[in-house]
Amino acid sequence: MKKFLLPILACFLLFTSCTEKARIVTSYYTVHNDQWRQSNNPNIDGNYFYSVWENIDITPDVIERGVVMVYYIDADGRDNILPFTQYLMGTDGSGNTVYYQERLEYDIEVGKITFKIKDTDFGTDLSMQNIGEMNFKVCVIYNS
Repeated sequence: MKKFLLPILACFLLFTSCTEKARIVTSYYTVHNDQWRQSNNPNIDGNYFYSVWENIDITPDVIERGVVMVYYIDADGRDNILPFTQYLMGTDGSGNTVYYQERLEYDIEVGKITFKIKDTDFGTDLSMQNIGEMNFKVCVIYNS
């Protein structure tokens, strides 16, 4: 028994002393209706809306070796990881009931995060009229 105790203790000390500690930085964003912009090339990129925000925690090191996790916080306070698709009912320009999907996505680049809204009915500009403020949570995870 003593023969095994020393090697196990040595392995435990070796592996625990050499590990790097992960650091997590969380930021919250509230995007209001007037902070969304329409895509520049709807014929090429599709018709979507986006909102760009600064995030100094997204560094080149994070992009290369870290993780960025983004959540949409719904009206009930639940975190929904992006990309997130919700199924909705609305009305078209004639007052007819329509069913569609709304997909929330994100892009990152050094120092920035971009939130995106895409609709499957390709009428994103109509649904943007009904969107109020939206809340997002961004978690940046990297080795310190």
